[in-house]
Amino acid sequence: MYKIFQKVNVNICILIILPVLFYLGIEFLVHYNTHSICIFKLITGHNCPGCGMTRAFSALFQLKLHRAFELNPRIIIVAPLLIYIWIATLVREIKYKNS
Repeated sequence: MYKIFQKVNVNICILIILPVLFYLGIEFLVHYNTHSICIFKLITGHNCPGCGMTRAFSALFQLKLHRAFELNPRIIIVAPLLIYIWIATLVREIKYKNS
């Protein structure tokens, strides 16, 4: 009767919505936040290896690949890795639901 509210269905719905929330969060942080969100930089005053990653994702969303690489070259590793983790988790949840 309440099959739609089963834990697996909720997990799948959250996983499907997650990229949209990620996009909105990145765009909000880049366009409306005037201060750094990097804990390491706030404490030490120095850039960490991840500094520029939020802006790099924003540039990537706008298909400005060269700019994204300039902001943080690690984007070529992090972005595909996040996509892989998201797809693998979604596939695992769907398989779990069908078993």
